Amino acid sequence: MKIKSSLFNRLGIVSIFLFLTCVNCTRKNETPSEYEGLNVRVDPTMELFCIIHRLADTGHDTPKELPKYIDDIENYFGNYRNHRAVNLAKRLWETHRINVSALSTLAVYLDAPPDLNPKNVLDPLPSELDNRWTVELVSEYIEASKDFARDTKFMEFFHSQEELYSRATMNLKRCLDDENMIEWFRDYFGYVPNNYTIIIGMQTGWGNYGASISSQDSTREFYSIIGAHAPFFWNDVPRFSSKDVTWIVVHEFCHPYINPLVENQRELFREAGELLYPYHEEVLSKTGTLRWDHMINEYIVRACVIRYFNAKNDMRSVRRQIKYDERYGYIDIKALSELFEEYENNRDKFTNFNSFLPRIADHFNQFAMSCSDNKGFPKMKPRIDLFPYGYVIIAAAAFWLVFIIIRKRKRKIRSGNSMIQR
Repeated sequence: MKIKSSLFNRLGIVSIFLFLTCVNCTRKNETPSEYEGLNVRVDPTMELFCIIHRLADTGHDTPKELPKYIDDIENYFGNYRNHRAVNLAKRLWETHRINVSALSTLAVYLDAPPDLNPKNVLDPLPSELDNRWTVELVSEYIEASKDFARDTKFMEFFHSQEELYSRATMNLKRCLDDENMIEWFRDYFGYVPNNYTIIIGMQTGWGNYGASISSQDSTREFYSIIGAHAPFFWNDVPRFSSKDVTWIVVHEFCHPYINPLVENQRELFREAGELLYPYHEEVLSKTGTLRWDHMINEYIVRACVIRYFNAKNDMRSVRRQIKYDERYGYIDIKALSELFEEYENNRDKFTNFNSFLPRIADHFNQFAMSCSDNKGFPKMKPRIDLFPYGYVIIAAAAFWLVFIIIRKRKRKIRSGNSMIQR
């Protein structure tokens, strides 16, 4: 029996193609580009808070996407699980559901450890902080985190990982070479902050967050916190897909625009939000959306992302985003995004996005009323998403399975021929 090699070759070519597609953004240029007004970095305060939260072992927001990095954390900090800061993190999760999402809004307001000096006054709390925080909790958490940073010599660990952080930063920068999102933000929302900063969350995995700070001189800074992960080919260094990074970065930068606006007009959305959230809760709670106002923010932000791709005339990405959001429980996203055409076509009437919020609130009220008796309400089905490397993993597994089968059959044939010769 003759084994044809063509099948082997074809599978190999397909697997290699998919493999390269998975990491295409890491091969575009030898050196990363610089972006005017857009910074990319790993933030020591964010890493400090994530380490404390990880040691608290709440079972929430603590993925292990970069196993070597997580092992380094465990080896360095593992003996500090009974530290005051870790015990406080456990209590804050149990009593106030303080998770990485809430921690991120505080992290950007603080300078680097161990001092953690606030960049602005935190009493009263700035509106940008997650409303799960109180003045007392913020003060207590900062002091405990200072102690943890000093007791563990946290910055020594942080500096020991600089090569990893640098490689992750370069890989992410390469993915944004062809984007000009700042111009779109300016046109769509009417202003841009003093700077945009992308923070790579080395411990947040697939979790991504938006945050911002306001200074006393009325300047604002926006932050897009992007979770780091890597395909199994390189489980030590984060890799990013340009296709997926774009929408995530736009999404998280939209949150600092949208969240304060919704919070300032909270009562406009309360009735609809409280009616709608029970329908969405089973699905959305699994992705960290724990309250009705979080749901409203997510709906509006996701609709903005769809409009971003529409402005670029990237209709393939528009369809992909709608499908993706629907599968993750945002079942009205298509209708909501289409409503935003009214805003785009009537900028003389709606001079900024805030002036359009009453129309959005009306839309949610109508949506809630249509769902009150379950009529026309689609069934929501959460899904397990290998995103974005699922097809690569499947192809590679199939390739190696075929390879093993072919190799075994060749050995069997050789063994049979040897028996015949003897």
